[in-house]
Amino acid sequence: MRLTERDTRILEAVHAFDGLLGDYQIRRLFFTGERQTRGRLSLLFQHGYLEKPSRAQRASLPCMVYWLGKRGAAHVAGLRGQMLKQFAYRREPRWSQVAHDLAVNDFRLDVIEACRRNPEFSLEEWIPESEFWAHPDTVVYKTVNGKTAKRQIRPDGFFVIHHGKYHSRLLLELDCATEDNPRFAREKVRPGVAYLRSDAYKQRFGFQSGRWLVVTTSERRMRNLKQQAEIAAGKDARAFLFTTAVKITPQSVLKDPIWLRGGDDKPSALFPNSHTFFGL
Repeated sequence: MRLTERDTRILEAVHAFDGLLGDYQIRRLFFTGERQTRGRLSLLFQHGYLEKPSRAQRASLPCMVYWLGKRGAAHVAGLRGQMLKQFAYRREPRWSQVAHDLAVNDFRLDVIEACRRNPEFSLEEWIPESEFWAHPDTVVYKTVNGKTAKRQIRPDGFFVIHHGKYHSRLLLELDCATEDNPRFAREKVRPGVAYLRSDAYKQRFGFQSGRWLVVTTSERRMRNLKQQAEIAAGKDARAFLFTTAVKITPQSVLKDPIWLRGGDDKPSALFPNSHTFFGL
């Protein structure tokens, strides 16, 4: 099999999207038709460039997913001037997290398309969750009871949007309603505020501005999480913006009033104007 330029870009994209893409996500990035997508992915799988789940594994998944096979990993490693043994890549999905990982990819693809449709915005960087698992930052913070605690911070993604004269640094938290509301406040809100103010954050990114974007499952869940953030962090809850997954589209994610910021009663856009709030 002779790899095309598009094949190479597919392999690079699978690696860049934290090692996993759904078939419909690959189609969204590189193809126009489902039949064409299926045929090319089948060839890449047959020749060892991509891997896909077995029939039994596929039964529990929301869609067909692909990750790098050994030949695909070797190809991407070679593009970076590395040998395969030096190249860090995802060898298998986190099976219990596939739906979550696909949702993160959907959000990222919506941001990419939003920037493509609106040239005044550009996506300058995206750091995936795996980077924070491999190299986590630890923060020390005060609990609601005033006790000192430590926690490693692992957002679902960190990205930078350039808009006009500004760079907005955004940390994604995709909430699948698996935690109760008080636990969200304990494990996400107070540590998240402390992280934005920490030396670890400044050393990693060079700045201490940032906002947490919390995307959850329902309007009721969103308002409960927002309330818990306000109770736990007071005025610092303004560093958190909440919305629901159903409201996220390429048309809405940057410029529509779909985000409810901690401390506010009315939703606003992520970038309502050139004087956008940029964090703590």
